[in-house]
Amino acid sequence: PKWMERPLPLVVTPDGATLAKQNLAKEIESRFAKWWLPEDYVFIDEIPKTSTGKFMKRALREQYADYCE
Repeated sequence: PKWMERPLPLVVTPDGATLAKQNLAKEIESRFAKWWLPEDYVFIDEIPKTSTGKFMKRALREQYADYCE
């Protein structure tokens, strides 16, 4: 609440693979401080990239700017 920001992981899974949010949360729980843990995970088909192959971070920020669980 102090910083008004929370991390939002965008997860790309290989074709045909399934991953549950609970399993992912449990896996990273022991590796990060509690205040670093995200409240939700978003599964997407692919990360948009520029013509040079870099992530289009601005497009992702705009797309998920108002994201709520």
